[in-house]
Amino acid sequence: MNNFYKESAPNPHLHIHVRPRYEKPVMINGNTYTDSEFGHHYALKKQGVIPADDKEEVFIRLKEWLNR
Repeated sequence: MNNFYKESAPNPHLHIHVRPRYEKPVMINGNTYTDSEFGHHYALKKQGVIPADDKEEVFIRLKEWLNR
């Protein structure tokens, strides 16, 4: 959807979504997360709120995994 090229001063950039999938429950900062859809396509409009501290921890873990 190259919408940025519709602007008078385009600013092309890379935009990706990362959705970690996991077979076993994962504990982050004392909160347990279960991927009830593991092995299947995920629901697009799934409800839920993840605390900011947990989001930051996931980001840190992903960066560490990508940089190994």
